Order: sequence, then structure tokens, then C-alpha cells
Amino acid sequence: MSDRPVWASIVSLACLLRGLPLFFHAAPRTPLRALGIIALDTLHVLRRSQPLSRRRISELAMFLDLEGCTNALWDHKGLCAAEYLTLRQQLKHAGLGARMEAYLRRLRELESRRPSIGGDHRTFEEVRSYREAVARLSIDTAAAIALDDEDCETDTLFRILMQCQIIDDILDYPADLAARLPSFLTASASLPQAMELTASASRHYAATPEGCVLPLRLALGVVSAMAKFVIGAAPQRHRQAIRVASW
Repeated sequence: MSDRPVWASIVSLACLLRGLPLFFHAAPRTPLRALGIIALDTLHVLRRSQPLSRRRISELAMFLDLEGCTNALWDHKGLCAAEYLTLRQQLKHAGLGARMEAYLRRLRELESRRPSIGGDHRTFEEVRSYREAVARLSIDTAAAIALDDEDCETDTLFRILMQCQIIDDILDYPADLAARLPSFLTASASLPQAMELTASASRHYAATPEGCVLPLRLALGVVSAMAKFVIGAAPQRHRQAIRVASW
């Protein structure tokens, strides 16, 4: 098994090169979604010795874009209704209607019980649990489409996604606060406390799951380092909000 890390690295590089065109396609619409597909393709090769089919990659791209549209809808952000309906129709034609409806139904349950913001430590944990549940649903559904099941590697993808959400929450704090959206920073009435709790959560997500293959371990390390940097810069970025909160 001593050659397993080398083999995993070779597979990861091959899948990255194979997936480069995804960054220039209309779908998926973001680089993060393209990287997610490449990661799932890598896991598929490692487990089944063959890459995802072009059709399955296209279906994953459609599903991830549907996730983005749906989340925008729940956050009251811009949403192209025509694109949303088109994606749902395309996924149904691809034979993924039942899986898509199960995802939307479970997401509706989670979003209808969104926790409030501006509370204490307990509120922070409620918001964190909510964000984790939504992320788990997203990862598990995408993994089910690509791999037909879950394993420890999808837990690594979950941790990477949570670090990305922390980065996003810090960068979008003023907009999230104005819209009353539950996030890592808006959860607590005390912004310094929210930052401290967010840093603790980030350290937890940075831990590498047992059995994680080398490429995903490296990816988690890079994203965790980015999250640590953004968290460290957050007090300076939001110094005005901290000053107002301390009055």
C-alpha cells in the first residue's frame, strides 16, 4: 500500500487536467463547483478504476447549478426563474428527478427552520448545525449522483466546503447582517465572540479524516490555511462594525 499516495496523486493530476475545460463551460457556473466535480471524478477513478462519464459530469454540473439557484432563492438573492425551471426539467429528463425532488424536499425542511441570528453561544451552535446540515445535504446528494454512496472522502469534501462557507461568511458579513441571514458571523450578537467561535469551528474542520487520500488532504490543508488567513484579517476588515458593537 506504500504506493497508494503516489497513485492517488497521479489520478488527481490526471482528473484535474481532464476537468480543466469545466472552468470554461457554461455549466457549472463557478470554479468551486468545477473543482467539486473534479474531486468526485478523482474519487470515482480511485474506487472504480474509471473516470466519470461525460454524461454524468454534465448531470453533476446541472445539479450543482440547481443547488446554487435554490440557495439564492432561499436567501432572497437574484435568481433566474427560467434557468431554475430549465435545470429542473433537464435533471428530470436525465433520470434524476426523484433524487432532485428528495434534495429539494429536505432542503425545504431545513430552510423552513432557519435559526435566528444575533444571539449567544447557543445560537451560534444552532446556526452552525443548520449550515452543516445544508452542506451535508449538498455533498451527500452530489456524491450519490457520482458515486452511488458515501465514504470518508466525502467527509473531507464536507470539511472543505465548510471552510469555504466560513470564508464566504466573513467576506459577506455586512450583506448577510442586513438581510438577516444566518451565518457564522451573524449568529452571535457579539461580533468578537462570533469571530472567536468561528475560528474554533474552522480548526475543527481543518482536521483530516482518517483514510483521506493525499490530494484531498492537501486540498483541505490549502483551504484551511486560506480560512485561517481570512479569519485573522476579519477584525481589521470589520473594525467599524466591531467599534459600533462595543459602544
